[in-house]
Amino acid sequence: MPDCPICNKPLEPPMVKCSSCSAELHRACAKRTMGKSYCKDCYKQAKKQARFERMAQREALGGGKPGKIW
Repeated sequence: MPDCPICNKPLEPPMVKCSSCSAELHRACAKRTMGKSYCKDCYKQAKKQARFERMAQREALGGGKPGKIW
């Protein structure tokens, strides 16, 4: 039986598949967001990508760093 890529323990039910890379992992090892499960690596990569997209949107709107509203 394969091991969990996160904790390196043998996989036992209940287990889930990463929505991005289809790796099987324990339910407790998965990161869940918006109803989908992700492994640690895919979650980190998506979080980084979302951050760069927000920075690009902010730059396109003519703003630099977010400042105080008041």
